[in-house]
Amino acid sequence: MERPFERILIIMFENQYRQYVMANPYMRGLARQGLDMANFHGVMHPSQTNYIASIAGELCNVTDDDQPPELLPQRTIVDLIEEAPGELQWKAYMDGYRPAKTPWTPTLVPQDDYPYVIKHDPFSSFERIVRSESRWQRIVNETQFFVDVLSGTLPHYAWFTPDMWNDGHYVDGTQTAPDERAPVLVDQLAAWLEGFFGALSFPGPDSRLPRGTLVVVTFDEADFEGSFDQGKKYTYDGPNQVYTVLLGDMIEPGVVDESYNHYNLIKTIELNFGLGDLGKNDAAAAPLRVLWKQRFSWGTPGATPLRTHGHVGCAALGQVLHVVVRDEDGMLRHTTWSGGTWGTPRPIGVRASGPLAMASSADALVLAFVQGTELLVARYDLQTGWSAPQVQGSAGGAVAIAALPDDGLMLAWVDPEGVIQSRRCGPEGWAATVSTGQHTRGALALGAIGPSLQLVFQDPESSGLRALSYNTAPFNVTTLSPSKYSGPWDDTTRDQWSPSAFVVGRFTAAPFPGTPGELEPVLDPVRAGAPLALAPLDGVLHLVHPGESNEQLLTERFSTPGILTPKLPVSYDASKEQTTSNGYGTLAEADWTPTEPIDHMWIAAGGALGMATVDDQLILLAQPEVGGPLVMTLGSIS
Repeated sequence: MERPFERILIIMFENQYRQYVMANPYMRGLARQGLDMANFHGVMHPSQTNYIASIAGELCNVTDDDQPPELLPQRTIVDLIEEAPGELQWKAYMDGYRPAKTPWTPTLVPQDDYPYVIKHDPFSSFERIVRSESRWQRIVNETQFFVDVLSGTLPHYAWFTPDMWNDGHYVDGTQTAPDERAPVLVDQLAAWLEGFFGALSFPGPDSRLPRGTLVVVTFDEADFEGSFDQGKKYTYDGPNQVYTVLLGDMIEPGVVDESYNHYNLIKTIELNFGLGDLGKNDAAAAPLRVLWKQRFSWGTPGATPLRTHGHVGCAALGQVLHVVVRDEDGMLRHTTWSGGTWGTPRPIGVRASGPLAMASSADALVLAFVQGTELLVARYDLQTGWSAPQVQGSAGGAVAIAALPDDGLMLAWVDPEGVIQSRRCGPEGWAATVSTGQHTRGALALGAIGPSLQLVFQDPESSGLRALSYNTAPFNVTTLSPSKYSGPWDDTTRDQWSPSAFVVGRFTAAPFPGTPGELEPVLDPVRAGAPLALAPLDGVLHLVHPGESNEQLLTERFSTPGILTPKLPVSYDASKEQTTSNGYGTLAEADWTPTEPIDHMWIAAGGALGMATVDDQLILLAQPEVGGPLVMTLGSIS
């Protein structure tokens, strides 16, 4: 794959919600000159967590701003760069850093040297960097940056951290911040950046940066005005949306609405330079495809020879789509689609009276379906065909099933009381039933980005949707002893459902009486009818559903990797600080793209809907007339 950029320069600023930064004329104008990543997010809070995550692909169990008690052993992007063929180079430029004050020794302990601070220098926290003299020498200062630019030796990967004044953390020359961080600190950092870019004649045709240099201007996290967060726990309580703009001679100006974060940026660098991945949250993250001038789109729908009565299940086995439909008498039939050709539907030998869903695991398919008041599953492989169904529980509504990264499965269904139940399947078979504790008035769907699983379901009291998270990765678990910044409210879990459900929606901005002249976040919920379909493609979850009161199929996308699952219920109530989660890094701080129609795709009330990932595309099946033929459309990146 062709590289869209030959070098990358990342400049990270401090603690501002995106809209506060966009209120500054220079920063707003800069965004218009590049790709405005309008829905970019920090990973967690406070600052240091985002710096660590930005080079390691995980939090490394860091949830505060204190120096880690021991150097971190994890691999970072530095390892990938140095292991890659082609002699790629990297450097970390730290504004205000004095290398002579911290010469390398085998027992080096990195130290602050104000206004340079190590919490904003993630490279100083990792053992594989600090204990290597050659790597430590690649942490340099801003003077060396200009030397390297003017001498033509700017490395392929360059990180630049402005000091505590130039990054907008504190008022210039002090160690304090105003009660309201914006606009004072935004204007301060913008003035510094304007001067910094001015010295480089960037952006523009006379830039002193080498051609092919992608410049990423971003922030670590979103911090809100005290007036907006009055009565809440912290000034971090809200969406973690940060200003991020991509600049360079390869950029065509525009606005990108995808929900990205710092892990997506790592993935972009890995893909551009052919680095492989760290095997953490970067592995399943979507790259910033816009740099390759690629976008996802749905193709022209076409009729299929399939008919079903009420429901459809579909999943991929290898590069073949497998579909199960229901006859008028309830008999289930199985067929395939490959290379544009449909197979002949064949009876499975079982009947279903209610919903069905299908997913693939390793070299087999698993079909979940409702017969009477029972939820059953049947397994299919190419050697033995369909197995006898096994009862999994009592059902009273919708069912969903999804594959997990370890070749396991997660099954979810609505019991007769309207409560969503779940069972996980692994190498040892099906585990015990676990209640999510959530009720739904109807439809549900499951989908995952790497280790981060989401269960999306209809709110029992509105036309909106809600979501639960479920983390399967040890590197997304945080558990630390209480400190100045951290405590049980930061703890996240593995192999458990979130105790809180989150609204599925899109964060927009609107005026707020407490902060005149500044826009503040507003959550615009998704409104949806039933049924729901959810499937991943290249690190992006695609949600499909009919409109709230019409048959048009609509869609939203979610592409924020590394979502954490809180151990405690999430609350912004300051009186519950010790007993609830702050929601950092969870679905409370992330959102979906705006709702869009899928052209020429409808579903009748009571019609079937199914979607599956097959190789490098999505296949969507919908039924515009009850009992009529299914219509298919393909979604792909091109």
